[in-house]
Amino acid sequence: MSTLPPEENGEQPLGGEPTSDASTEAPSAPEAPAAPQQPVPPQQPQYQAPPQQPQYQQPPAGYAQPGYAQPAAVNPVGNLQLNYWLSVFFVWIPALIFFLVDKDKGNGRLRQLHVANLNFSLLRTIVYVATFVLMVIPYIGWLIALLLWIGQIVLFVFHIIAAAKVAQAYQNGQPADPFILNLPMVK
Repeated sequence: MSTLPPEENGEQPLGGEPTSDASTEAPSAPEAPAAPQQPVPPQQPQYQAPPQQPQYQQPPAGYAQPGYAQPAAVNPVGNLQLNYWLSVFFVWIPALIFFLVDKDKGNGRLRQLHVANLNFSLLRTIVYVATFVLMVIPYIGWLIALLLWIGQIVLFVFHIIAAAKVAQAYQNGQPADPFILNLPMVK
């Protein structure tokens, strides 16, 4: 507890009796009791619509956004070489896929080269299957299978030769069939 020094104006003696000083003020009117305060409910935040986003507008023709490259044109020579080299090792599956994907494209020369590759790949597949089917014939089956196996190796080499020169044949406008031997099964 702390003791405060007595005030000079209107001090009261320790006995608690009021002193009669003329300098003291008259007592003021008693205050009216305050109305009981009711708790104020918190205000709910008002919903505000999000700011309007600017509408997207199509850029003018030929405009490229910075940092984004324009898509490169498809290189038919690269696709053609890929088709031939995949067909060398996986025979008819890549040839058929490339033929189906590129058959409706406008370049007729490219379509002819895909058809030639598909035909040669089918020829190689037929020789491969015939080798195993004819191998089961008694007495002469092994001889026929040996001849067809040699034919498979020859066709494999022909396919490598065609894959190596197809890009040059396409660019120079040489004949549409770069194969030495081919059967026209697909047109």
